[in-house]
Amino acid sequence: MQDVRKSVLKMFASKWKKLSMRMDILQKRIRQVEIAEKIDEAINEYYSLQGLPVPDWKRKKDPDWWRDYLIDLGLDPHNP
Repeated sequence: MQDVRKSVLKMFASKWKKLSMRMDILQKRIRQVEIAEKIDEAINEYYSLQGLPVPDWKRKKDPDWWRDYLIDLGLDPHNP
C-alpha cells in the first residue's frame, strides 16, 4: 500500500510541475495579449482625437504601407 501511495504522489508531483509550467506560459501569453490590446486602444484613441485616419499597423503584406500613409497625409515619404 505504501508503494502505491508513493507512486501516486510521484506521478501527481511530476504532472503538477508540468501543469504549473504550462500555466506560467499561458499567463505570460495572456499578459502579452492584454498589453497589445491596450497599445492598440491608445493608438486608436490618439489618432481619433487628432482627426487622422488610424494607420494599419499590423499589415505585413504591403511593405510600403508607411510610405502610402505619409502620402495620404500630404507629407513627403522620403523625409518623414
